[in-house]
Amino acid sequence: MSEARRFNRWMADTLAPFLQGSVLEIGAGIGNLTELLCAHSTAYCATDSNEAYIHELRTKLHSFGNVKVATCDLTDRLSCRPFTGLFNTVICLNVLEHVPDDQAAMANILSTLRPHGRAVLLVPQGRFAFGSLDRVLEHQRRYSRAELSCKMRAAGFMLDSVFAFNRITYPGWILNGRLLRHTTFSATQLGWFDRLVPIWRRIDRYLPWPPTSLIAVGTRRS
Repeated sequence: MSEARRFNRWMADTLAPFLQGSVLEIGAGIGNLTELLCAHSTAYCATDSNEAYIHELRTKLHSFGNVKVATCDLTDRLSCRPFTGLFNTVICLNVLEHVPDDQAAMANILSTLRPHGRAVLLVPQGRFAFGSLDRVLEHQRRYSRAELSCKMRAAGFMLDSVFAFNRITYPGWILNGRLLRHTTFSATQLGWFDRLVPIWRRIDRYLPWPPTSLIAVGTRRS
């Protein structure tokens, strides 16, 4: 997805209004979104548990004076402890579906927030859509709106909103992952999709089928 620049910009523009104060990104990967989102914070910490990704992040972001790169494993409470209570906003994008105990992971996210801080979580939507693409990406699950809402509240969040993101790719995900059982999208598919993102952004909210992803926003009470 590093080549899907227009799609990454669409996602960043959707998330940016929810960022405030100091920001922790958990599971930043190689920083496709980080370099777009960090402009919205004076203090931004990009983390991952993969040391190869940490190296890539440091290389890519070394010129950003407001960005710090650190190691954090969302599944390990001790790994999250150095970040306890430090941040106004935590963003966690396409990570929770990979971890065996997502409820504990949400509790770890909560622990890194200051009182009244905000978490922004993006996850794949729809159990029906689970297929070969999910398996090759090592997804443990896809979420319903009700499940995501329930788990956030159980972790201690006050739920602000859960909303749809990216309806346009849902039929393609079903076709490729469930019917054709593909394990990847072709470069041609991704290229044409990304070129047409300006159109998708305009029509996405009006499409009559479910979204590929859900975005949840929750606040730490105290």
